[in-house]
Amino acid sequence: MKEKRPISHYILFAILSCIIIAGVYTAFSLTSKVKSMAEMVSANMKNTMDAKAPDPGKTKPEKYEIGPKTKKVKIGAYLERIEDLDIKQSSWTYEFYLWFSWKPSEIDLVGKNDNSHKEEIPFSIINGDIIKANKIEEVYDAKKDIAYIQYFVKAKNTQFFDVSLYPIDQHDLIIPIEHKWLDRTKLVFVPDTIDSKVSSRVNINGYEKESSVKLIEKPHAYKSARGNPKLDPGYKVDFSQLRLSLRIYKGGLSVIIKLFIIMYIAVFVTFIAPFSSDPSRYTVGALFTTAGANYILAQKLPPTNGYTLAELINTFCMVIIIIMMTLLAVLPSVIFKDGKIDNTEKRLNNMITLSMFVFFIITNILLSWTALSMS
Repeated sequence: MKEKRPISHYILFAILSCIIIAGVYTAFSLTSKVKSMAEMVSANMKNTMDAKAPDPGKTKPEKYEIGPKTKKVKIGAYLERIEDLDIKQSSWTYEFYLWFSWKPSEIDLVGKNDNSHKEEIPFSIINGDIIKANKIEEVYDAKKDIAYIQYFVKAKNTQFFDVSLYPIDQHDLIIPIEHKWLDRTKLVFVPDTIDSKVSSRVNINGYEKESSVKLIEKPHAYKSARGNPKLDPGYKVDFSQLRLSLRIYKGGLSVIIKLFIIMYIAVFVTFIAPFSSDPSRYTVGALFTTAGANYILAQKLPPTNGYTLAELINTFCMVIIIIMMTLLAVLPSVIFKDGKIDNTEKRLNNMITLSMFVFFIITNILLSWTALSMS
């Protein structure tokens, strides 16, 4: 008569099947999420610095075309220094040279003939505070119809930094400049793409920078009369905005390994735990390590509604440790219910542990590879 299989075989096989199915589904889901995050970040960065694309989540301009009576003013900038970059506080402080050149017969850029704007700085930095703006040089020749003015500016900007792909995030540091009182029907900026540059002395801790800057002119819409009784309700106006962008980015795989090495060691310790006489001592220590790593990571990032890549990896490591702790508690009670262990139980137990380890390795490789290839 054929010997009946013990129920432990079926339970162990069911656990192994669940781990394989859940592992494949989780690896696919997390990889898809990271890919979607990377695509969203790339699209938003592209649209923000695309002269013809509307800004993500912002008011659409009335029109992109330049009117026939709109006067052109050449504008350029040289980024001299980045004093501070605070990703968590969404701000950065910098110094740069800014210049304008125009025909004084066509437009009064600096308000020489406008009593309400005399001695006023003619430009503003959107979402930023001008700490100082010193006039360096001014050329005004009515006979030759040439006007030029240069400032040295120190400013602090508030800028949203999308940290979805942290720690391999990249950002465009943007300086958005507008004229204070002349809208886009009167003035449009023409970027000086030849002389606008970034100093080789500019360095940002933790990031690398591109060697050049990108400049575009883009209409910036305001959909408010700001209480002005001379304007109709629902009044909307566009201002010409120069955007200077410097892209910064972090290194590749080495950054991921550097940040998560402690987490990975904690997970490896969990897989070693079954071979010790007291597995709980290892698994509890590993769990506290991941909790500490999560706390440290939270101090580095600004508050967000979703998970970043780093938080996904940290949470995934924590879940692996918790599952292993559960398996180490459950499997012995299943296997030794009859007081002995047979070869099938031993093989299934080893396959469960091996499948968890393979699942951990493959998922981490897929997450890192997807983020790196998309960034």
